[in-house]
Amino acid sequence: MIGFITAVVVILYVASLRIQLQEVRANQDHYEKEIKSLSSIQNTDALKINKEFLEHFFTYQTIAERYQNIQPLMTDQGYKATYPSGTELPSSDQSVKSSIAGLKSFEYQDSQTEAEFFNEFKLSTEFNDVTNTETVIVKTNLIYVKKQGWKINNVEFIGQLTGRE
Repeated sequence: MIGFITAVVVILYVASLRIQLQEVRANQDHYEKEIKSLSSIQNTDALKINKEFLEHFFTYQTIAERYQNIQPLMTDQGYKATYPSGTELPSSDQSVKSSIAGLKSFEYQDSQTEAEFFNEFKLSTEFNDVTNTETVIVKTNLIYVKKQGWKINNVEFIGQLTGRE
């Protein structure tokens, strides 16, 4: 009789462990799907901010408009990295028009809170009624700032292929 009771207890215990294991596996699948979902949302958001920054930085009518439009997308460090001299904003009143086309962005994500993009695009700049078009490569570094989202933290001009169109 004691053997029978022990066998029933062991069977019930094993059944209980199997049920708990099934629940753990179901939770694990759920959490893995949630993590993938969050990762893709952040990647999409980083790409969106990267594109928005490039469009504002390279498509403008005046220098003042350019800097006014990019500031909300950037950290203080990133904003200062866009200054031509590296120390202060340009104060030119000259009219320079610029626009981009054919943007291709290549992403390298360091972590959930850091991403880098290599961006290639055609940049057309008009100064004194002369237009110059060149293919430009720019590297952007983004960080995820709590309660603010993705922000441009650094901008680096990599190179250009010059040609008139």
